Amino acid sequence: MTYYLAIDQGTHASRACLFDEAGVLLREHTKNIRLTRISSTCIEQDANEIIDSVNEVVAKLLHELHPQDKIAACGIAIQRSSVLAWQDDGTAIGPVLSWQDTRGSQQLDQLREVEGEIQQLSGLPLSAHYGATKLHYLQEEARTRGIATDMLRLSPLISYLLFHILEEHPYIVDHTNAQRTQLFSIAELDWSARLIELFEVPLQTLPGCVPVLNHTSNAHGRLAATDIPVTAISGDQNAAIFDTGSLPSETALINLGSGAFVLSLLPHYQASKKQLSTIASSENRSVQYVREATINGAGSALEWLQKKYEITDLWQQLPVWLNTTGSNETGLPPIFINSIGGLGSPWWNNSIEPEFIVVKQSVIDAEVEPVSLDPASRTVAVIESIVFMICTNLEIMQSELTLDRLRVCGGLSQLDGLCQRLADLSALPVERLSSPEATARGIAWLAAGKPDGWSSENVEIFKPEYNTPLCKRYAMFSAIMNDRI
Repeated sequence: MTYYLAIDQGTHASRACLFDEAGVLLREHTKNIRLTRISSTCIEQDANEIIDSVNEVVAKLLHELHPQDKIAACGIAIQRSSVLAWQDDGTAIGPVLSWQDTRGSQQLDQLREVEGEIQQLSGLPLSAHYGATKLHYLQEEARTRGIATDMLRLSPLISYLLFHILEEHPYIVDHTNAQRTQLFSIAELDWSARLIELFEVPLQTLPGCVPVLNHTSNAHGRLAATDIPVTAISGDQNAAIFDTGSLPSETALINLGSGAFVLSLLPHYQASKKQLSTIASSENRSVQYVREATINGAGSALEWLQKKYEITDLWQQLPVWLNTTGSNETGLPPIFINSIGGLGSPWWNNSIEPEFIVVKQSVIDAEVEPVSLDPASRTVAVIESIVFMICTNLEIMQSELTLDRLRVCGGLSQLDGLCQRLADLSALPVERLSSPEATARGIAWLAAGKPDGWSSENVEIFKPEYNTPLCKRYAMFSAIMNDRI
């Protein structure tokens, strides 16, 4: 029997998954990892813990295989926009700066005059969430510590991982992760000399750029101490697009994890001022493009809420609260300004503080005043803020793309109350796949060479219903956001 190995290295866990030739998940091992929130701007992880977690789950999975079992290929997907500084011998100089980390934001002010040029070249709006400002920050930190540039490596997390787990110890980065540095030219498919100049990151410290797919005999390399070729490398959200094979046209994928990401394939490259133009996959010079919207505060917003208000039973009560709060004109939740991790698309603002607002429900443009609220109302307000931000971005997408359905995956997609609210507010049917883990399936499909007949999962459909109270709250949310930003 031939199998395919998927390594999914995410914000909170590393996974190794084994799929058969039809895309059926056979085995899985998961190792949780720490995320340290030092402050609202400083969010980091331990580089060695990440490497150890990947090695552990892969070793456990391989140990369970029979001698006659053959893994034909491996794909690796990873959290995007997380970066670190390390030495050319593989030693991390400091922590991994998470994709949620914005400590390099002080550089943004000097780049505002060229913001349009940066977005045109990179496909990304100017933001401290992407790698460039963080890499500049790490470069300055290394300089103050006297670390020579010729020994320094500044890279996305994927490059550090590949160096440590591949037999060849390469120093490379795939196109999807390279783009998230904001130093990558989406047109040239390589580092942009102009962006490197603007962000002041030395070219010699950066890894070599490679396509997502490499099905040649050399592949991207082989897993250490094995003969397993790594044929696909990608960012996690990019890989999730291919959960059931190629994403159908007129479908938007919404991956609901620590953040929420809305993605829809583009027929060709199109720039966007408010959202992202990113690479779905690449092989040689052939590229698939995708329109993407980013909501930073999804699962991370619920974690923030649980900690800040000490709601110990939040995750246990969440499904019940979604069914009982906000379903009629009485006992309505507040409006939550969900700026956890900074406001992503289409606002791109890191200066707004999170806030619960109670609005007089009788009128859209009512006065607002903060009040003390119970845990159920606060929690439902956070969930609805995620839905509101998704729908705001869907409306922008629909101005250039035709969408007739939504597909959801990720941990939060298992909440019926979230899925139904999304269907009601978008007026589109919402498909929920039976497995929430789209990233591993997607990278396995790419690693396998995009085979036909990849397993179709069971799909649950949430049909749109009239929900007047929810529509009113969305209108209030939109009015507040327009007023404040």
